[in-house]
Amino acid sequence: MMRFCLKGPLLALRSIRCPKLNYSTMPSEVVVIADDGTIVCWHPEQHFPYQYTKPLPAEKIEENSVLSNRAKEAMDVFRKKHPEVVREELTKITFTTKHRWYPRARDKKAKKTPMDREYL
Repeated sequence: MMRFCLKGPLLALRSIRCPKLNYSTMPSEVVVIADDGTIVCWHPEQHFPYQYTKPLPAEKIEENSVLSNRAKEAMDVFRKKHPEVVREELTKITFTTKHRWYPRARDKKAKKTPMDREYL
Protein backbone atom coordinates (compact mmCIF):
# COMPACT_ATOMS: atom_id res chain seq x y z
CA MET A 1 0.00 0.00 0.00
CA MET A 2 1.32 3.44 -0.96
CA ARG A 3 0.93 6.51 1.19
CA PHE A 4 1.31 10.12 0.11
CA CYS A 5 2.91 12.70 2.34
CA LEU A 6 0.98 16.00 2.48
CA LYS A 7 4.01 18.08 3.52
CA GLY A 8 5.18 18.51 -0.05
CA PRO A 9 4.38 16.81 -3.34
CA LEU A 10 8.05 16.54 -4.31
CA LEU A 11 8.95 14.80 -1.04
CA ALA A 12 6.05 12.40 -1.47
CA LEU A 13 7.10 11.45 -4.98
CA ARG A 14 10.75 10.95 -4.03
CA SER A 15 9.92 8.80 -1.03
CA ILE A 16 7.75 6.33 -2.99
CA ARG A 17 9.22 3.61 -5.16
CA CYS A 18 7.15 1.48 -7.48
CA PRO A 19 8.53 -2.05 -8.02
CA LYS A 20 5.87 -2.87 -10.66
CA LEU A 21 7.20 -0.27 -13.09
CA ASN A 22 10.07 -2.02 -14.88
CA TYR A 23 9.26 -0.87 -18.42
CA SER A 24 9.40 2.92 -17.88
CA THR A 25 12.43 5.02 -18.77
CA MET A 26 11.52 7.45 -15.98
CA PRO A 27 13.11 6.99 -12.55
CA SER A 28 10.93 5.13 -10.09
CA GLU A 29 10.81 8.19 -7.79
CA VAL A 30 8.97 10.21 -10.43
CA VAL A 31 6.25 7.78 -11.60
CA VAL A 32 3.71 6.45 -9.11
CA ILE A 33 0.91 3.97 -9.75
CA ALA A 34 -2.01 4.35 -7.35
CA ASP A 35 -4.16 1.44 -6.17
CA ASP A 36 -7.09 2.22 -8.47
CA GLY A 37 -4.98 2.21 -11.65
CA THR A 38 -4.19 5.92 -11.72
CA ILE A 39 -0.69 6.93 -12.79
CA VAL A 40 0.74 10.08 -11.21
CA CYS A 41 3.77 11.67 -12.90
CA TRP A 42 5.96 14.63 -12.02
CA HIS A 43 7.44 16.61 -14.92
CA PRO A 44 10.02 19.11 -13.70
CA GLU A 45 10.76 22.11 -15.89
CA GLN A 46 13.95 21.50 -17.85
CA HIS A 47 16.46 24.30 -17.87
CA PHE A 48 17.51 25.56 -21.31
CA PRO A 49 20.18 28.31 -21.46
CA TYR A 50 19.07 31.58 -23.00
CA GLN A 51 22.19 31.95 -25.16
CA TYR A 52 21.18 28.84 -27.15
CA THR A 53 17.72 30.13 -28.03
CA LYS A 54 16.78 31.75 -31.33
CA PRO A 55 14.00 34.23 -32.09
CA LEU A 56 11.08 33.01 -34.15
CA PRO A 57 11.53 33.81 -37.83
CA ALA A 58 9.32 36.65 -39.06
CA GLU A 59 7.25 35.41 -41.98
CA LYS A 60 6.70 37.75 -44.89
CA ILE A 61 3.05 38.21 -45.78
CA GLU A 62 2.31 37.96 -49.47
CA GLU A 63 0.23 40.76 -50.92
CA ASN A 64 -1.65 38.51 -53.34
CA SER A 65 -2.51 35.71 -50.95
CA VAL A 66 -6.02 34.31 -50.69
CA LEU A 67 -6.48 35.62 -47.15
CA SER A 68 -5.43 39.17 -48.00
CA ASN A 69 -7.81 39.20 -50.99
CA ARG A 70 -10.65 37.98 -48.79
CA ALA A 71 -9.83 40.62 -46.19
CA LYS A 72 -10.00 43.34 -48.84
CA GLU A 73 -13.38 42.03 -49.99
CA ALA A 74 -14.65 42.01 -46.42
CA MET A 75 -13.47 45.58 -45.82
CA ASP A 76 -15.26 46.76 -48.98
CA VAL A 77 -18.53 46.13 -47.15
CA PHE A 78 -17.72 48.81 -44.58
CA ARG A 79 -16.50 51.39 -47.09
CA LYS A 80 -18.83 54.30 -47.87
CA LYS A 81 -20.39 53.67 -51.29
CA HIS A 82 -22.36 55.77 -53.70
CA PRO A 83 -26.13 55.16 -53.42
CA GLU A 84 -26.35 53.98 -57.03
CA VAL A 85 -23.73 51.30 -56.41
CA VAL A 86 -25.57 50.19 -53.29
CA ARG A 87 -28.84 49.91 -55.24
CA GLU A 88 -27.16 47.80 -57.92
CA GLU A 89 -25.73 45.42 -55.33
CA LEU A 90 -29.06 45.12 -53.53
CA THR A 91 -30.93 44.37 -56.75
CA LYS A 92 -28.43 41.64 -57.64
CA ILE A 93 -28.55 40.10 -54.17
CA THR A 94 -32.35 40.09 -53.81
CA PHE A 95 -33.32 39.66 -57.49
CA THR A 96 -35.62 42.70 -57.42
CA THR A 97 -35.88 45.85 -59.49
CA LYS A 98 -33.95 48.98 -58.67
CA HIS A 99 -37.15 50.85 -57.82
CA ARG A 100 -37.59 48.77 -54.68
CA TRP A 101 -34.50 50.40 -53.17
CA TYR A 102 -35.24 54.07 -53.84
CA PRO A 103 -36.11 56.03 -50.71
CA ARG A 104 -39.64 57.40 -50.50
CA ALA A 105 -39.30 61.09 -51.16
CA ARG A 106 -42.92 61.80 -50.25
CA ASP A 107 -42.14 61.08 -46.60
CA LYS A 108 -39.35 63.64 -46.60
CA LYS A 109 -41.36 66.28 -48.43
CA ALA A 110 -44.53 65.89 -46.37
CA LYS A 111 -45.25 69.04 -44.45
CA LYS A 112 -45.52 68.55 -40.72
CA THR A 113 -48.53 70.69 -39.87
CA PRO A 114 -50.12 70.77 -36.45
CA MET A 115 -53.63 69.35 -36.20
CA ASP A 116 -56.29 72.03 -36.24
CA ARG A 117 -58.57 69.93 -34.04
CA GLU A 118 -57.13 67.91 -31.17
CA TYR A 119 -59.89 65.31 -31.07
CA LEU A 120 -59.20 63.98 -34.60
